[in-house]
Amino acid sequence: MTIALRKNSSNKGSCGTPLEYDIGLMEHLDNTTEPACKIVRGLVKPSSRMYIRVNTLKVNVDYYLKLLSSFGLEFYRDEEIPEALWAPIEGPFKIDIYDKIVLADKRASESVMLGSNLYAPGVLYSDNISPGDTVTVYSPNGVPVGSGVAVVSSSEALKTRRGLFIKITNSQYKAPIISELPGYNSLVYGQSITSMYVAKILDPKPGELIIDMTAAPGGKVSHIAQLVGPKSTIIAIDRRSKVEKLKETLGKLGLDFVKVIAGDSRYASTLLGSLSGHVDAVIIDPPCTDLGVIPKIYDKKTLRDSIVMSEYQRQFIREAYKILKPGGRLVYSTCTLTLIENEKIVEYALSIGFKLEDPEYKPRRGLKTSYGYRFYPHIHDTPGFYVSLLLVK
Repeated sequence: MTIALRKNSSNKGSCGTPLEYDIGLMEHLDNTTEPACKIVRGLVKPSSRMYIRVNTLKVNVDYYLKLLSSFGLEFYRDEEIPEALWAPIEGPFKIDIYDKIVLADKRASESVMLGSNLYAPGVLYSDNISPGDTVTVYSPNGVPVGSGVAVVSSSEALKTRRGLFIKITNSQYKAPIISELPGYNSLVYGQSITSMYVAKILDPKPGELIIDMTAAPGGKVSHIAQLVGPKSTIIAIDRRSKVEKLKETLGKLGLDFVKVIAGDSRYASTLLGSLSGHVDAVIIDPPCTDLGVIPKIYDKKTLRDSIVMSEYQRQFIREAYKILKPGGRLVYSTCTLTLIENEKIVEYALSIGFKLEDPEYKPRRGLKTSYGYRFYPHIHDTPGFYVSLLLVK
């Protein structure tokens, strides 16, 4: 039995895209420099580059470039960040349509869209499929995102909910699969260029006490640790459900000197005990509405979603102020584009005792605003992102 799929052409929301954002949220996307619809239309496709960060504590960048080349992989050095490498993302391509289909969840669909294989946990529905069958993979809103060959039967994939199900041979876009790169999660880490700006703007120094209040999955804190090494005390905080995976990631990268604390960092002053009030630097990349994450196969958010998140984000800011010493610095970042989760949060930070600081490291990409840096997919060819540097007065 094959399910009926909705036609993508009829599934149009904000600005003629499959992204459904209410009027209130759209108004909070317009920061007076970019019309909201231009921003929204930039969210449905990937940037032209896929980034990785070379773990320079383990391998030289030039050596790793040669290693990639020996595997026939085309990567280039980033123009700004020495440890950042990128590969071109090609497409869009037409998807082969077959009689048998698999329906993937949103996250899996967006990965397949970029050429990743489909694993059993990401499957919502499957026709009766045998190993070797050619199939088309659809997103929940009826968009064909890729096609490929089944490596196991649908009954096995849905029963075990583990392992590879569909080997993708044709996708909307084509990029190297990060998890298949040599030394994945040891020699290299998959991280967007905008996320890498956080550690650069923080500018960690030897001997400092540095806290990542929202550390999982580990990209930013591992970058900081890579830049400064074991000469600083670095503490990564996140919820208990996330810390084992975080420890595993840091261990593979050779960053066992990073201390991991399980707990809710909205109460970091309690978790840190006597260290509270003596912290040199903090990074906060809190849960947000994720509007800047690209590509989006579909999305649905309201102004209420953003307001709820902003109230949550303020709690981290208040706690960062408690644990930082006078003159201590905070880098606040998000992967969203609403004013209420970015500039309004910075305004709140200023109201409780922080002051703005112009970072010594200035990204060449991005739009510098009075409160920080904004990154727009349709202008800067990056994920949507926001970052600001603050100091305790």
